[in-house]
Amino acid sequence: MRYPLNKIKKDNVCAEVGVWEGDFSSEILSKNPRELHLIDPWTHQEFPWVKWAKGYERTERVFQKVLRKFQNNKRVKIHRKNSTDVTFPYNYFDWVYIDADHSYDSVIMDLSHFVKFIKPGGYLCGDDYGWSDAANGCPRGPKTAVDEFVKQFGLSLEISSNQFVIRVE
Repeated sequence: MRYPLNKIKKDNVCAEVGVWEGDFSSEILSKNPRELHLIDPWTHQEFPWVKWAKGYERTERVFQKVLRKFQNNKRVKIHRKNSTDVTFPYNYFDWVYIDADHSYDSVIMDLSHFVKFIKPGGYLCGDDYGWSDAANGCPRGPKTAVDEFVKQFGLSLEISSNQFVIRVE
């Protein structure tokens, strides 16, 4: 089980940014959130570090699979959009998990975009904190972005394996 899941309490409002096939979404649902927003463009991507979202037909098949997987779950809201194109009321979420585009710029944009939607005392979490940017052809990445973000805003950061948890005050 991924460490950030321990921060979810029953009836929390949660979001997953970067869903792909929805496997982790099912793990989030096992924690009994009141709502789970799944945010992903499910579109072909040309970046050299993106190995999975290749081909328009494939990404459409994956999206249809996610729709079928969660079609009968009223707690799940699916947003087929880029992460920063989705908006919510301020202080809406208790917990947000980011596992989308791993480039430095995208991670900074996702953190900056979603932090305002998190309730005080809530969590902004993510995957691939120690992801090797250079090895994947991606200039800078999650670790650099997360470290700079928490330092800039004076937030606390927990690391467990490759997972990060930022507590929002």
